[in-house]
Amino acid sequence: MSLKANFAWMLGSKFAFVAITFVIHAVINRSLGPDGRGFLAEMQTWIGFFAVLCCMSMNTAIYHYSNKDKYNFTDGSKFVTVTALSLFYAVLGSMAFWLSVNSLPDTFSSNVIQYSQYIILLLFFTMLSTDLMVFLQAAGHIRYSAFIVTVQSITGLLIVGLAFMFGHINFVFLLIYMLISQMVAVVMVLGGCLKSGFVNRKELFSKSLAWGLIRDGLKQHVATVAGFVYTRINQLIVFHYCGEHDAGIFAVALNLAFSILFLPMTLQAALYPRVIHSSDDYEVTIKTLRLTFYGWGVAVILAIIMAKPVLMIYGGEQFQSAASAFQILMVAVWILPLSSMVAPFYVKKGAFLLASLSAIALGIVSMLLNLFLVPRYRVLGAAIATSLTCFIGFVMVLVFLFYLSRRNPLRMFNPDFSEEIRWLKTRLSEGKK
Repeated sequence: MSLKANFAWMLGSKFAFVAITFVIHAVINRSLGPDGRGFLAEMQTWIGFFAVLCCMSMNTAIYHYSNKDKYNFTDGSKFVTVTALSLFYAVLGSMAFWLSVNSLPDTFSSNVIQYSQYIILLLFFTMLSTDLMVFLQAAGHIRYSAFIVTVQSITGLLIVGLAFMFGHINFVFLLIYMLISQMVAVVMVLGGCLKSGFVNRKELFSKSLAWGLIRDGLKQHVATVAGFVYTRINQLIVFHYCGEHDAGIFAVALNLAFSILFLPMTLQAALYPRVIHSSDDYEVTIKTLRLTFYGWGVAVILAIIMAKPVLMIYGGEQFQSAASAFQILMVAVWILPLSSMVAPFYVKKGAFLLASLSAIALGIVSMLLNLFLVPRYRVLGAAIATSLTCFIGFVMVLVFLFYLSRRNPLRMFNPDFSEEIRWLKTRLSEGKK
């Protein structure tokens, strides 16, 4: 399927998901208030941290091994191998969280310890569903993955809507709701793959593929963990230095800002198979960067202007103080997708070590900026640290793109939109090259 078709299907499902999730979060924010939202942000950040820490970046490696011109593994063999490794990593992540809570209880709040059983289950199914969804998309089943996302959204809306009507929204309910959402994805992916005939008696676990996924995933893993650190770990820093109220304010600003990333990040997901399977990978990357820089920039400016009314809808009067942080974070939201658009080119070139080294540097920069700014400027300090880190990361990406391609990446700033439109019409609708 072409990039144009992939983007259309994924964008439609993501738009439905974000629209419904916006309503769900608006209900949750009003039900919990800033303090409760801060505690929920802490739980979600710990889940995300252990999921990223123990996934060994297999999702990136899955895309790398989906290149059928380079690797001759069957879809069935890849499905069995990915599922087995994903189960192993999910168990590993759950055990790592359990051991951390029991051996380092002072690191976690009382709420995380109290609801640790629910968090362990949610962590397990989150890790499993993430890898399986990536496999589905890398295998080219974009329409079915879009359908799964839509079903998840509608299921969540029904559950949260009923709970709100009867006044039963609390931490236990929210953890169970998120668990059901991840379980729905797992069941639908497994059911769809089995129905598609991916698995039969000849399709066995591939040791060579497994070692490849582990090896190449580990090459990228430091970058994955560092990426989480410089975009999400600041929620824990705000919680530690400023308390649950400010953590809730920052969580709402961060979640709202990052939620609208679905537009450029959907394009990035559709870009992976187009770049990996084509010979014009650099041109696709540069032209996508150019369109994202200017087109997405307009959307970001509109979001900055509309910050206060949007936050009023998203959280009500009690979250209006998040407006300034949201506006600063929109700078990061503009820049971060630009760096992500180069990821498919990195993956195709196998530049995992280079990506890891740059991510380590950004992780260190982010931690230093947050530790310096948050105690002094609280929520605004965390927002400034995030935006500065993303800007530094984008500069590094341009330098590395030049290193890998030996071509001038500054071409992306040349606003030749008429040429871009012609190119899109003739190239992006074509099949694989």
